[in-house]
Amino acid sequence: MVLQEEFKTNGYINLLESDDSENKVIELDDLYDVEQKPEELLGIFLSKKMDEIFFLLNGDSMDINRLCEEWDNRIRVFTMMNGDSELIQKLKFNIIQLIIFSTDSVDKNCEKNLMISRKIIIKGDMSEIEQIQIDDADAIELPFHMIPPEKFTADEEKVNRLSELMPTEPTLVELLTRDIKKVNKKEKDGVWAKSFKIQEFKKIKEWLEA
Repeated sequence: MVLQEEFKTNGYINLLESDDSENKVIELDDLYDVEQKPEELLGIFLSKKMDEIFFLLNGDSMDINRLCEEWDNRIRVFTMMNGDSELIQKLKFNIIQLIIFSTDSVDKNCEKNLMISRKIIIKGDMSEIEQIQIDDADAIELPFHMIPPEKFTADEEKVNRLSELMPTEPTLVELLTRDIKKVNKKEKDGVWAKSFKIQEFKKIKEWLEA
């Protein structure tokens, strides 16, 4: 899955690629000097409803904890400077640092820090920085990612096998489909009375052991 395409498919606008009129939605120079864009910043994706924003960051550019801290500082100053903006009021609880790393493992402890922004740290192939490849298993961490319907399709082979394992003997079928909301278990004169009779237990046991 190409990360940038996934954003586009879900209606997000990359403010780093949009025209001037779209950029005015957010004053980027309140985040950084627009003449010196931070090297680690790969994209700023604003949702269609303008109620969620992702800062796409290169996790290979520096220590992850330092990266998160630096961008939390940028975001804190940005939200303070624009605190009266109606848009910022909508966004300030939905600001996410999406950090992509390419190494085999990384410290994800900063994901626990939600004070300024949420952090999502995902492994990806950044050999082509404009076309970041994310595995489907990692993509599920993206809140907007939709799992393809075919993933929910029942495995016909397993369904058929399960059908073969189900009991066919009428009495046993009736036992297993009986609506028993609570097991009835009472003692009288040292004898326990239960919802199932001894013969019924035997039938169920024989089926399970078959």
